[in-house]
Amino acid sequence: MGGYSSCLTREESQCRVDVVAKIGGSACTQKAQFETLNETALNAVADQLAKFSKEGKTLAIVHGAGSFGHKQAREFGVSKGAEGVGASTLPERLLEGFAKTRLSVTTLNKYVISALVSRGMPAVTISPCPFVGTTSKKLSGSRLPSSTTQGVFGLLDRGLVPVVHGDAILDEAQGCAILSGDIWMVELSRELNARRAVFFTDVDGVFNKPPSEPGAKLIREILVDTSTGDLELPGIEMTCDGAHDVTGGLKEKLRCAADVLRGAPSVQAVYIVRAGSEAATAALLGGEVLEGTTLRRR
Repeated sequence: MGGYSSCLTREESQCRVDVVAKIGGSACTQKAQFETLNETALNAVADQLAKFSKEGKTLAIVHGAGSFGHKQAREFGVSKGAEGVGASTLPERLLEGFAKTRLSVTTLNKYVISALVSRGMPAVTISPCPFVGTTSKKLSGSRLPSSTTQGVFGLLDRGLVPVVHGDAILDEAQGCAILSGDIWMVELSRELNARRAVFFTDVDGVFNKPPSEPGAKLIREILVDTSTGDLELPGIEMTCDGAHDVTGGLKEKLRCAADVLRGAPSVQAVYIVRAGSEAATAALLGGEVLEGTTLRRR
């Protein structure tokens, strides 16, 4: 089960992984059905990631919440928190919402971990709460806590595969907030000096309009201006990909993908691909992706 063989040196700051992979909410759940797994997509992506790991490649995994957690977070306003609460006791309704949101996302995490472990991958959950916090929804200090990155390095050094999920977390200004899996993609890609970042979804990539509409065309390449973060994607209609998605729709996900290229110089390309597809396999290996979307620096 490949150990941490891709480290450049034994110094933690120089360790790198081949891939940071994001199992999107649509690649592990039925986003339109409350707390329902997308077993077909989850099994497909678990097969691919386990095979990649067994071939001696190193990776860290992030997974979204999909139909788990988002409904509760929205219903109880967990992302908004309570203005001025800080480190004081949360209002009763937020206490209930925070607990229910965490119960839901950790339930999904169990399913994801189970799928990976059953395929021989030594996957280990890292839950952000209460060890990673925010201030006004921004990472405190603008980076992951050093204790968190040290823990990730420790798991990787021992041949384990860290798996992080989006979570309800504590916030210094508003009491609580949501930390999305997309933010983890940016942070882990930078901290681990990843070569590639791969977003798994239930469609082939980014289209010029919703892929279910007639005439939708796959956008094979998107260029990123790393000085501004601007994306070159003419003709794309930016629409939310789910009514319950409190962490943002397609536009925000593309922004996070662009931020990976801006914030993690080691990353050569970011891929958005369908779980289980040949394009997903090619993306993991850094090959040419024909039926997917690749983001590169301009």
